[in-house]
Formats: sequence, C-alpha cells, structure tokens
Amino acid sequence: MMATMAEDSPQLDAVQALDALEAFVVGNDDLAQLEERIGRFNIFDALGIVRAEIRHSQFLAWLLDPGESHGTGQLFLRAVVMDMLARAPRGLRPCSPVELDGLDLGQVEISRERDHIDILIVIDEPRLVFAIENKVDSTEHSGQLERYRTLVSRRYPGHKHLLVYLTRQGDEPSDEAWSPYGYADLHRTLARVRRLNEGGVGEDVAAFLDHYLRMIGSRFMDDPKIDELCERIYKNHRQALELIFERKGDPRTPFIEAFAQAITDSGYLGEVSDRTSSTFRFTPAEWIEALPAINRRPQMHPSGWMFMTFAINATMTKANVQVVVGPTTEPDVRARFLTAIQDKGGDCGFKIGRAKITDRWTRVFSQTVVRTNSGVQGDAKTLEKISSAATDMVERMQRMTDFVASHFASADAD
Repeated sequence: MMATMAEDSPQLDAVQALDALEAFVVGNDDLAQLEERIGRFNIFDALGIVRAEIRHSQFLAWLLDPGESHGTGQLFLRAVVMDMLARAPRGLRPCSPVELDGLDLGQVEISRERDHIDILIVIDEPRLVFAIENKVDSTEHSGQLERYRTLVSRRYPGHKHLLVYLTRQGDEPSDEAWSPYGYADLHRTLARVRRLNEGGVGEDVAAFLDHYLRMIGSRFMDDPKIDELCERIYKNHRQALELIFERKGDPRTPFIEAFAQAITDSGYLGEVSDRTSSTFRFTPAEWIEALPAINRRPQMHPSGWMFMTFAINATMTKANVQVVVGPTTEPDVRARFLTAIQDKGGDCGFKIGRAKITDRWTRVFSQTVVRTNSGVQGDAKTLEKISSAATDMVERMQRMTDFVASHFASADAD
C-alpha cells in the first residue's frame, strides 16, 4: 500500500514538506499513545533479555516449578500443561487435560538444559513428561527435535510424553511428533491465571509477571491497539510518512524484492494481492487455476482465497512465510478442503498443525525463514537465505497444486 500510494502523491515543495513533518511530531496524540504503549518501562527490556531464549526458559521453569519462591504452588504449572494438552493434536496427546484436573501435581521435577532440552517437566503421578523446546530468536537445526524425542523416550521409557515446540508465532516443527505452541497461547494462559487469582499471587510476583506479559504482548504478538494507532497515524499523516520513506528509504524493501523476484523467476507468481515495503502477498498461478472461484472478498481474485504471505517485521529481526486459507462463499467446500489438508498430514506441502479449523481464517503453514538478534542486514548471505526460502516454497507450492487439482477433480466427479 505505501509503495503504490507514494507514486500517486504529488511532489511536496520544501515548505509543504516541513509543514507535514511538523504536524507529524507536534501535538500528535496518536503518536504519543503509540510511543507510550511500546516505550513503557519493562524490566525485561532494561535487562536486555527480551530475546534471550535462555532467560525466557529460566523464567518459565521458575514460574512452573511448584517448589519455587513465587509461592503459588501448582497454579501456573497446572494451567500451562493442561493448555498444552488441550491445544496439541489429538494423536499426540498422552492423556486428556480432563485427566489432570484435580490431581495433585506436587511430585514434579522441572529441569533446565538436561540433555540440552530447554525445559523438562517430569510428573511422577500420572507418569508424564513434558519436553519444551523454546525458540525465541533462533530456529531448529541439525535434526535436534528428532534427537530430543529419542532422548526423552530412552530416558523415560515408563512415562507418556508430550513434546512441545514453543515459538513466537506457533511455527510448525520439522518433526511431526512435536506439538506447536505459540507465545500467544502462553500469554493467554498466564494472563487468565493471573486475572482469576488476583489475591493468590504475591504483589512482587504479580508485578514481575505483569512485566513479562506486557513484554510478550508487545514484542511477540499482534496488538490490535497498536495496529489501530498505526493505521490512524498513517491515514492522518500520510504525506509526512511517505516523505520519510522517500528520503530515508525502508531497509526492508530489498528483502521483499528478493523473495518476489525468486518467485517471479520460478513462474509461480500468479495474483499479487498486496505488496509493500514489508509485505508480499500472492496466490500462485497454478493455485488460481486449480481453486474454485468462491473467494468472499470482492477486492481479490475470485480464486485467490488461499494465499502466501512473505513479511519482514518492523524491527527487522525476522522474515516469515505463511500460507492462509481465507473466507469463501461456500463454507462447506472450504471446510472439506481444510479437512483434506489435515488428513494428508503435510504430504501436500503444507498442513494444519492443530485440530481446530476456523470458519474464516485458517493458517496452514507458518515458518520463520530468517531470524537475527540485531536486525536483518542487507548482505549477500541474508539475501541468499531469502532466495533459498523462496525455492523451498516453490517445491511446496507444486505439491499443494497437485493436491488441489486432485481434490477438486474428485469433488467434481462426485
């Protein structure tokens, strides 16, 4: 949107440009709200550990351990493990969360970095193991998930286990034995326990937890209020923002262009529905041909109700690829299609990681393809990673194309 709007805007003279910038920075209540919301003091920011995986894991292990100094006993442990069970695919659940309700989980051992596993929760009765691999600013590597699964099975042969892949966006793990879990899930669970047990959490612990929840909410999750403020600021100060981007440039643009060019070169570009300095959204050409024309959004191609998005976040710490199925005019057709993807288990290139299928927006794939601690840099190595990610997506898109053609051919025959 920004990229195309800038081209349509008349050139500002020096006086108009200065007026636009002054209006942007002076008396801008929306800008002040945004700065207050994202700039509020936070102990995790102050200590410089917002993206430190080890510190996140240490805090979570401390909070979940009933014997630790927070003084809340099993309160947070019970809530988190029950939610992990509830959100895990049914085929991966060692038991139902209902089976844990009311049980005493006091006989538990919580370890950090045992066999290099970030958090290990071992419950004696019932005999359960929760292995949590925590990824904040890194991705899995060297087959570590498969290796950790083997270690857990060998070390605890008499226990049932749930392997949890905790990431900022609930990314799909490479090993299907692991259950995806996002920081949004963790935030929702901890916030609910905090709210319902106002008097049962000590003042100091509550303040510490509130800082942690605010940090997750502002850094790891979508924030509707921040989105609303950004939209309003852009609407009211479009000239100033476009002037800033024109003079300064958006450093994310080269990465968007690299991904788009790789897709274009592959012949899979298809229908582009959104392209900005930070986002590239499209439906591959062969999907357009294979999908029925049932898109419910009139501003997009009738067959573009499944699309891929490549995006760079505002702090330039990661590049993410997602595939989303949007709303359609025929919900039953959409539901059968998503159920077929779910049943296929990833053989079609993408998969639904959780059992729930929503009726409007369903993410069938999400993967962070580039992640750094200091911001994505415009060097050849990073651009090569992005081009490699595009190549990987092309292979997946072809598998999905074959699946879509087969699925709807069968539906037509019926």
